[in-house]
Amino acid sequence: MINSHPRLRWRVLVRTGSTGKLDPSKPARPLSWHLVTCADTGLATAHCAEGRRLLASADDPSGHCLLEGVCPRCGLTS
Repeated sequence: MINSHPRLRWRVLVRTGSTGKLDPSKPARPLSWHLVTCADTGLATAHCAEGRRLLASADDPSGHCLLEGVCPRCGLTS
């Protein structure tokens, strides 16, 4: 059987804060997952509505990045 969905390639960003080191005492999630093709990981307009919602709440956008105006994860457009 042939898979009709293209393989998604991921990258993870590790947020260290201003000190440049991880602080294990903080409960915040330091990881942020994006598609390799994400134009700008910190820019809301590089993500679909779900990715923007997650970014606005300081959460991981969970790969809801736009690729040619469409989110490969959920199919939403810009």
